[in-house]
Amino acid sequence: MANFKGHALPGSFFLLFGLWWSVKYPLQYLSQKVNKKSHRIYCFQRVDAIEGGIKIIFALIGMLAEQFVPDGPHLYLYSGENRDWVKLMNWQHTTMYLFYGLSGVVDVFTYISQVVPQGLDRLMLSTAVFVEGCLFYYHVLHRPMLDQHIHSLLLIAIFSGACSTMLEVFLRDNIVLEMFRAGVTIIQGTWFWQIGVVLFQPWGGLVWDEKDHSNIMFLTMCFFWHWAAAVAILAINYTLAYCCIQRCRRGSGEPYIGLGVRQQKRDMSSQAAFLNGSDEDVLLGKQLWAKLPFGAMVCRAGWLQKGKLSCKEVPDGAAALFPARKVQQASPMPTSFLGSALRGTFFFIFGLWWSVRYPLKYLRRKADAESQPSYGVRRVEVFEGAVKAFFALAGILVEQFVPAGPHLQLYSPKTHSWMDLTHWHYTTMYLFFLLSGIVDVVSHSPLKLPLGLDRLSLSVALFIEGLLFCFRDYSDAGLDHHLHSLLAVAIFAGALCALLEVFHRDHIVLETFRTSSFLLQGSWLWQIGFVLSPPWGGPGWDQTDRSNFTFLTMCFCWHYAGALAVLAANSAASHCCNESCQLKFGDIDVELDCSMCIRKGNKSSSGALLPEGASDDK
Repeated sequence: MANFKGHALPGSFFLLFGLWWSVKYPLQYLSQKVNKKSHRIYCFQRVDAIEGGIKIIFALIGMLAEQFVPDGPHLYLYSGENRDWVKLMNWQHTTMYLFYGLSGVVDVFTYISQVVPQGLDRLMLSTAVFVEGCLFYYHVLHRPMLDQHIHSLLLIAIFSGACSTMLEVFLRDNIVLEMFRAGVTIIQGTWFWQIGVVLFQPWGGLVWDEKDHSNIMFLTMCFFWHWAAAVAILAINYTLAYCCIQRCRRGSGEPYIGLGVRQQKRDMSSQAAFLNGSDEDVLLGKQLWAKLPFGAMVCRAGWLQKGKLSCKEVPDGAAALFPARKVQQASPMPTSFLGSALRGTFFFIFGLWWSVRYPLKYLRRKADAESQPSYGVRRVEVFEGAVKAFFALAGILVEQFVPAGPHLQLYSPKTHSWMDLTHWHYTTMYLFFLLSGIVDVVSHSPLKLPLGLDRLSLSVALFIEGLLFCFRDYSDAGLDHHLHSLLAVAIFAGALCALLEVFHRDHIVLETFRTSSFLLQGSWLWQIGFVLSPPWGGPGWDQTDRSNFTFLTMCFCWHYAGALAVLAANSAASHCCNESCQLKFGDIDVELDCSMCIRKGNKSSSGALLPEGASDDK
């Protein structure tokens, strides 16, 4: 259905499943971890079958709605009278629902029959999501630019979910993949609603300007705000699930969670409390969603009141998320040298630190053959996360509160136009690195976050950074576009590498490659500042000279060669330092990650900085 209801209906389906999975999978993971069982809890298997049945019902409702609405095809595919196809858009949506219905059927058969191979349910779900993505890809061809872009952003969530679900065929019950699937499903649901609001204006008013590139910039940021909201919902539900499990452990010796009910032999009064907790959990998610905009009062340009345009107070927080389109075209903000240098310094410092830390950690692990990271290594990772969060928060404050910044204002009611969205793009980028730093810190807290979630959050932050640079408004600045396209190569390479580290933890080759991508990002951001905004003043480089494009492409490769040289020098220095420590201290193991020495000979003894023997040469 090419209307608001046609987008709100599938959006509601995806949102409900995403919210449910964000509660179910943490409960399943934590309860199995407490019980220390290798097999899955039987009650959760029943939940999977119920899920399949609900999926079938939702798919049938969607197919019937697409076919039998007043302007639907009513099961007619081709009209003999007009010699033309009948409502192919409705048929595309029906096909999408059909595959989700088949996925529900496989879910049910997987539970009731032992003949069905394990993993077939995930394979069918991945196929359904992939089919959805293909249909939407060809759904918006030859449409206006705004329509194509807003559906293209949806494809990011769709294909990410398809790939994640495909991995679950081989990595069954992997909590990181399950939580990622829940997150992208929530994003699909909320973004369907966003598409309906942008394209069909259910509250009235003028339509969005489909040729204004500022609207595309805003919607790109808005998509990642949806992503941030989904991450917040996942974090809240995981925390509530952890608190519930801990409460069960304190109240009973048999903490068994299944289908949202705690099973106990004696105390049955806690069932109602747990169910109320689940309702409160969903309510918290809805409140967070409603409060996501910058206040309950926003000004929307384009509302028609008494024959003239005016600002209107929007009391509903959900409605505030969808401001009307900008009428006036804004010129793109030139890159400032200071802003580019600060961002480059952030990446370069982390790249330099990792180029020292990872070789030292690898050499120490190789010498000691330790499978578990030491306390010092964990403490360094917590410190790293705190520094990352601090840098990101500082970046957000700088982008917002510099004299020319937006000062947390997104839309100007005076000019009926967006504020400078470039600052908001960088704010969104820093926001996800802030979330990555928080995950690094919380990963070593009593919450027991799944192993690999820190790398996944870093990969998502890099991926979002790359997409923001891809969808920036470069207008006719071809050289600016070329510089940032080269930067995107380093960004996406680092994102892919961090994603592989989710499954290959402490792999020195992946860690080294990620380090080189950060060094390259840092140095290239400095190069961008020199090219576009020379610190000594004067105009930037000629945007139309093709020789500049050729030289900067070579220069990018030289930057990477320099990053590799830094890596090699620091790795050699780390090796020499490690050898020197072994020759000097003998049986003393120098923990260079936290500047602390631990005696290896006596494991019961505490750490010491110097040998205890009086004859040793201190």
